[in-house]
Amino acid sequence: MFQIGRVCIKIAGRDAGKTAVVINLESENIVTIDGNVRRRKCNIKHLEPLNKTLKIKKNATTSVVRDELLKAKFKVELEKKVKRKKSVEKKVVKKVVKKVVK
Repeated sequence: MFQIGRVCIKIAGRDAGKTAVVINLESENIVTIDGNVRRRKCNIKHLEPLNKTLKIKKNATTSVVRDELLKAKFKVELEKKVKRKKSVEKKVVKKVVKKVVK
């Protein structure tokens, strides 16, 4: 049932309801998934396989998987790069240390 390229829906966990593609078979019950979910190992009990299979190679990159999902007309969420702000507390601590040293 589960093979490389099988499109699935994640039914459990933080990524529940999102589209995933099997990219590697780890053991009988464990597969590696990628797509609209975080790339990770997953128990097959947490996946609902769909009838669609994509033509991808074993351990394909995230960009390849997402391109194939777009070609198959699945909705793909693109990642947004988030700029992290520096912590205000760290700045305050550095200033206090400098004053004490002088």
